[in-house]
Amino acid sequence: IAAVVLGVGGFAERNARESLTREIQARLLLEAQNLALTSSGALLSDFPELTLAPILSRMVEHPKQLAFATVVDLDDVIRGHADPRRIGEPFEPPDGLLPGETVVGLAPGEWVRRNETLLVASAPVLRPGGDRIGSTYVALTRLYMDQAIARARTKQLIFVVAITLAAIVVSIAFVSLLLRPIGRIREGLERIGRGELETPVDLRNRTELGLLAKTMNEMAAKLKLAREEHVEKERLAHEVELAREIQSSLLPSEGLTVGGCILAGAHRAAAEVGGDYYDVFRLPRDRVGIVIADVSGKGLAGCLVTSMLAALLRAFRDAETSPSALLMRLEQNLSANLRRGTFVTMFYGILDPASRTLVFSSAGHSPLFVYRAATRIGEWYRTQGIPMGAVRGGVFAATMTDERIELAPGDVAVQYTDGINESFDVTGESQFGFERLADAVTAAAGNGCSAVIDSIRRRMAEWAGDQPPFDDETLLVLSVDGDRRTSGSEQLSSSPRLSPLALLGRARERGRRLALSGGFDGLVGIRDWIDREVKPNDLIGEDLVRLESALYEIGVNIFEHGNGGDGNRPVDLWWLPATHGQATRDGFFLFVDHGRPFQPDGSREVDFRDPAVRRSGRGFGLEIVRAAVKELSFHPATTEGNITVLVFDPQKTATGIVTPPTSRIEPVRTK
Repeated sequence: IAAVVLGVGGFAERNARESLTREIQARLLLEAQNLALTSSGALLSDFPELTLAPILSRMVEHPKQLAFATVVDLDDVIRGHADPRRIGEPFEPPDGLLPGETVVGLAPGEWVRRNETLLVASAPVLRPGGDRIGSTYVALTRLYMDQAIARARTKQLIFVVAITLAAIVVSIAFVSLLLRPIGRIREGLERIGRGELETPVDLRNRTELGLLAKTMNEMAAKLKLAREEHVEKERLAHEVELAREIQSSLLPSEGLTVGGCILAGAHRAAAEVGGDYYDVFRLPRDRVGIVIADVSGKGLAGCLVTSMLAALLRAFRDAETSPSALLMRLEQNLSANLRRGTFVTMFYGILDPASRTLVFSSAGHSPLFVYRAATRIGEWYRTQGIPMGAVRGGVFAATMTDERIELAPGDVAVQYTDGINESFDVTGESQFGFERLADAVTAAAGNGCSAVIDSIRRRMAEWAGDQPPFDDETLLVLSVDGDRRTSGSEQLSSSPRLSPLALLGRARERGRRLALSGGFDGLVGIRDWIDREVKPNDLIGEDLVRLESALYEIGVNIFEHGNGGDGNRPVDLWWLPATHGQATRDGFFLFVDHGRPFQPDGSREVDFRDPAVRRSGRGFGLEIVRAAVKELSFHPATTEGNITVLVFDPQKTATGIVTPPTSRIEPVRTK
């Protein structure tokens, strides 16, 4: 508004100045013209000064702004002047008169000129016939004209300032009126920022500000609802975490080895807490209890049922010698506390390690799978029992029976929850199933409990891909060692103290580490590391070369097959001396990598006496390692990565492998 007013005022001031200048010029020229008309008759008389002097005197005196006025004849001799003394003198026009911009019309002989101080107008004096007989000159001071323009400009400026001030006052009042609802909106936003979502913004306005206030109230209501949902989600997350802790506390921390029978379990929780439960425990008369159960439902409710089940089991397990009797007693005490629609499937067995006999009963749980080492065939054991709490009224007891099986050396029994066999593939259409489970157990049964668990987990990971588990996945594996010769994998896995994860933990505490990087080139540092860290004072000559070759071969296979030739993927080599000495034969070498899991085919045998085998030059790197070490075990896809464990035996010689009598043999790199 101020800019518009100033613009209009400037335009008006320029027009006013032009108008005032035109008016002053017109008045000055009119004075000269009137004087010329008056002087026409006087110049024709004998004494023109007598007529002209009084007229010119009055002109100069009033208005006083005229600088001078005079009448001259054709010879430019002054014939009329306000000062009689000037009469008869030649007329000299003021110096520096220049033609200026004339804004009035001029007749012939008329002109208006100016210099720095004067504005002069001239008109011809004509006789009645039209001939020129003289001229008139009237001068006005420019100071008068400038003062007149300044007065007009001052009035214009006063008007502009008044209009501007009025516009400012009106604008402030108008803006204050507009900002009043904005203030309420600001207060509402501040309340929302402080978390006060209950008080709405009360603004009855039909403009966009009213719509904004309405939107803010809707937003506050949604924020309040979202906050309540967030609090509820945090509460549920806390319950889930509490359920996880409760569930973890119910599961055994380690396996159990009794009389050549080895028991190991594994549990993988789903995204939500489920109701899976398993345990192994000692019973009177050197027997072992084996239990695995699955409670329907998830969350804290399922975990609480699992807790009740575990508590009841601890209360009754020593008193009942029959698995079916124990299940019936559990069902009697548990079913009254189960909601309708909630049930529990449970497998309970009693193992007698001395006779290798397993007596078990199942309450609607998954069938037991037993791998027979003698025939290399798997057997499924199904029962007619129904889940606990599924049907009320004493029906449960009528379905309970005890089953008895005999286990032989090398046999492996596997029990599991439905999260294993019902695991879906990446398409979500096909389940893992019992057949794939049996294949996984059969492939690794000869290598002990840990190998069986790792085999199942690896195949399930390949089957399900990267998707999270739909349900809890729980495994319980029983293997019988007995009289047969144990492999290195079973010796390490049969005792919790010698499990691969336990070995790795101890190696990190008091072992020696070599970080292998750069691919195959990084393996050349193994010999220096052996000399520096392992310090094998009990190894000399060919024994030391065989140790280096065995470690080198394992590293080559990891880099080439596990890491796909990627030298940037780290591989750690650990040396863990035995507790009772530093001798190399009493310690463990551990490779840890995070490449593709690897499980060798234990049934494959290589005859180095066969010339065709020696000519191929490939495919027998692991046979070289097996021939050089006492124990070799592979533990793929553990929580710490792939773990390979070697125990070196300097007294073991490789049949068919001839080592030249040199102090140093470069290891053979195999594909």
